[in-house]
Amino acid sequence: MPQPFADILHTDNRTPFEDMFDFEAAGMAHPVLASGHGPGVILMHELPGFVSEFWRLARWIEAAGFRVYAPAYLDPAGSALEEVLALHGRVGGMARACVSREIRLFAREGGSPVSDWLRALARQVHAECGGPGVGAVGLCLSGNFAWSVAVEPSVQAAVAAEPAVPFNNPGGLHLSRDEAEGLKARADLPVMALRFDGDPSCKAERFAALTDLIGPERALTRVLPDEAKNPGGNPFPHAVLTRDLIAADGQPTFEAAREVLGYLTARLIYCI
Repeated sequence: MPQPFADILHTDNRTPFEDMFDFEAAGMAHPVLASGHGPGVILMHELPGFVSEFWRLARWIEAAGFRVYAPAYLDPAGSALEEVLALHGRVGGMARACVSREIRLFAREGGSPVSDWLRALARQVHAECGGPGVGAVGLCLSGNFAWSVAVEPSVQAAVAAEPAVPFNNPGGLHLSRDEAEGLKARADLPVMALRFDGDPSCKAERFAALTDLIGPERALTRVLPDEAKNPGGNPFPHAVLTRDLIAADGQPTFEAAREVLGYLTARLIYCI
């Protein structure tokens, strides 16, 4: 019997999206790239930015039946598409993130102002795409934002891959008090979270804190063995769905991607 999403996951289209618009809300403005048809999924990039493996994941989600929105949340409104892609292909993205007033990488408590902008984007995406709701997928730096965006009622699926913020508090969730209470109150929303066992930027304490907040029934945590990482990826086990993924049936990272597609489909398509 064929495995679910086999045709999708065995493609390798890493082409960036061509549609782009500026989105302004909560006193912030950033470009958003988009492609596809179906319920909306906001896919948030990691550092250093729009790496080629990010676009592979984006195309997988698109092929599964979704319209994917990729916010360039480190760039100002009006940035040319070519400029956005060039900037996010450089390690310089880290410097821009560190100095951004919208993202607080080292705040031991509380969240980041950009979460307000992302929640407004989720409302806009839902208005455009319709359906039961919106999905939010965060990676590394943006992993925790999948949780803060999920406070918005229109969000009906949330996936946090290797959520790495705050950098100096391994047990922190990077949520304001109101966001934490809001996420806890979303009794209808199971939340996926994935990491490698030995990831130094996303440790067991963070997943334990998530489970303590929302309960083990809603915290769909997945911890992958370090030996499952792609040897050609990062120097340490980290990017479960992108650079450290091995695209072969039976590989834990590949099966994790399959599970993410299944979760998004069950929450946003099957329930329509």
